[in-house]
Amino acid sequence: MDNLSLNLDAEVNHTLGLLRTEASDEELSNGLRLAPGALISIDPNGEIEGRSVTGGDNILSLNYVVQQPVKWMALHLSVGGIDLRNAAVFGVACKTFAAEATTFRVCLRSQTADGFVDAFLPKHVVAYGQPSTHVDLLKVEEREDVPIKASWRELVLFFAPQSAALDLIDFRVFIV
Repeated sequence: MDNLSLNLDAEVNHTLGLLRTEASDEELSNGLRLAPGALISIDPNGEIEGRSVTGGDNILSLNYVVQQPVKWMALHLSVGGIDLRNAAVFGVACKTFAAEATTFRVCLRSQTADGFVDAFLPKHVVAYGQPSTHVDLLKVEEREDVPIKASWRELVLFFAPQSAALDLIDFRVFIV
């Protein structure tokens, strides 16, 4: 899949496109690489058993059982070292489904001189028994936790740290 877009959101939306079109069915593990620029991280002090499926009808389907409590399980998507100087908002739109209700949080992680800083989008994404759409955004100029320049950034989806089955039907990033 070629990426010919020059927009600020090009890298992350290209990665999401790869997840949408490249079929995979993998056992969940910490550091699982789903596509270039996309990986799963799991708290190494806990234990999760389950599967990650990409392609088909969804960008990502997760089905997992927490065997030993975890503090986090997350999908990391590379956004690149984008300069947000001319951006007013950084936002996401997604469509989800879960047979039993579950939530996740979305955050923009940016590199800093001391490591990184996380800027959580204000709302929780709630997935439940019907396909549902969620839109959320950060107003860049109002957030001290969003550096204008960063060598790297990633979008992190922090999934609920309890057993769940979740379909991420669609997910898009917009920067305007």
